[in-house]
Amino acid sequence: MRIWLGLLTAALVAFAPAGAAADVTIEDWRGESVTAREGSVDSDGVNIVFHTAGEGPLVVFVHSIVGPWFDWRNQMVALSEHYRVVAMSTRGTDKSDKPTGVENYTMAKISGDIAAIIDHFGEERAIIVGQDSGGFYAWHFAMTHPDRTERLISLGTVHPAGLIRELASDPEQQQASMFQRGMQENPNAAADFGARMRAGAAQGAGGDDPLAALRAEAIERLNAESVVNFYKANWPRPPFSLETEGFGFRIGEFPAVQAPTLLIYGKNSQPFKPGTLNDLWRWVDGELTIQVLPGVGHGPHNEAPGIVTPRILEWLGAGGTSN
Repeated sequence: MRIWLGLLTAALVAFAPAGAAADVTIEDWRGESVTAREGSVDSDGVNIVFHTAGEGPLVVFVHSIVGPWFDWRNQMVALSEHYRVVAMSTRGTDKSDKPTGVENYTMAKISGDIAAIIDHFGEERAIIVGQDSGGFYAWHFAMTHPDRTERLISLGTVHPAGLIRELASDPEQQQASMFQRGMQENPNAAADFGARMRAGAAQGAGGDDPLAALRAEAIERLNAESVVNFYKANWPRPPFSLETEGFGFRIGEFPAVQAPTLLIYGKNSQPFKPGTLNDLWRWVDGELTIQVLPGVGHGPHNEAPGIVTPRILEWLGAGGTSN
């Protein structure tokens, strides 16, 4: 295992819509841009929308619970020069279908959606990149579909077994997870969360955020009940112990990740305390690289794109998959 340390640098991000509704031009922190084409795929009766650009080996981006597909713009632009990049809109979000019922938001269901995207592009395997909830989906896919995972990149999201262990032993991690517990237990969680998201979008519309209009549209389409269902279906529930199930498994049951794995973690992460990184190697049989960024929080892909994007390209190139 190699541990890399980096420093946070400031970066500016811009966005510009262009052309027909199916084409969206995204701009990264450097001012470089690419046009992403909208498409969709059927995943066992659920329509999953994605945006894609570039040609080459397949890279699938899986977004956070609150960050739409275009939150990957700082990585999609540069990677599209060497890869076919595909940013999915997970079920329940943006233009993708929003099936009802907790059972439709399990890790296995979303892993099936990722597999459907890989099939759609006629590929056997893909590089899977995830952040926040998308990071957990990415970890699960790599664990349960080793033959379909070329490489795994998790940005800010720790292995779920490390989270369960710390929830069982660390009061600080338990406190850091109170939002998720509220999503499971508060009967008004969906309504409250939806109202907060819409209020935030409205506030952004009055500022200088170039993404404000697109973000407001995505939030308006977001099904807040789907977000709640993600936590009900997957997040560990108290009382916590080493036997607690979360994200489909107990600690001793998680299949080891076989693919080479890169984890970029912001040292100031609020949802996942540093202890969640301990012994990560136990759950990864492939080559494991951890990069810790001082001064960076839970979203290193957007907080420090000038570090994260070149590091991803370097890591992929070192593995011989970059053109």
